[in-house]
Amino acid sequence: MTDTFAPRAEGRPRCASHGHVCSASTPFAHLTLGARSYEIAEATGEGERLAFRAQGQQEWCALDRRIAEGWIEVGSDILLLDPDVLYDFLMTHAVRTQTAQEPPYDMAFDTLGTKWTARLLQDRDGEVCFGDGIWHHARLGLKAPQDGRERAIMVLMAALPDARLRFEPHITNWARRIAQGLRVMPVM
Repeated sequence: MTDTFAPRAEGRPRCASHGHVCSASTPFAHLTLGARSYEIAEATGEGERLAFRAQGQQEWCALDRRIAEGWIEVGSDILLLDPDVLYDFLMTHAVRTQTAQEPPYDMAFDTLGTKWTARLLQDRDGEVCFGDGIWHHARLGLKAPQDGRERAIMVLMAALPDARLRFEPHITNWARRIAQGLRVMPVM
């Protein structure tokens, strides 16, 4: 499994504008990652740094990348800035190792060596903990899905806003692999 390789060393600090709203010039490329399409342009006032926006959106987002660094790095950064990156990663990498058949329906997961448990409670509530740590509560309300696995992931994300940090560097490596399949088309 390629997710277990040592992380790639990112030996440079990010610029302050990375991931923030910016203004940009006219798009010069369309980048496609799976089903998602983005417009690429030069960020205004950022030297040769790039900006992107989802196809059809108005707002640009600054990237700490230049074309010379390669499209895979650009695509990887776009994926990592997606607010759904943790959800997408866990949907493909969270392996359920155990499920209780009676309430409170504990579900144990192993995500590339990170062990965590979600407890699905009544009234769309849930709890989550890592290893033998303390339980953190979350109420999903009406957005709670019926599927137990999906609900467990949403409880994790709602209860622990910094949960993404527990799955690094695997998320970054995963985004880079996904970006290997990107497609770039010039805008003429």
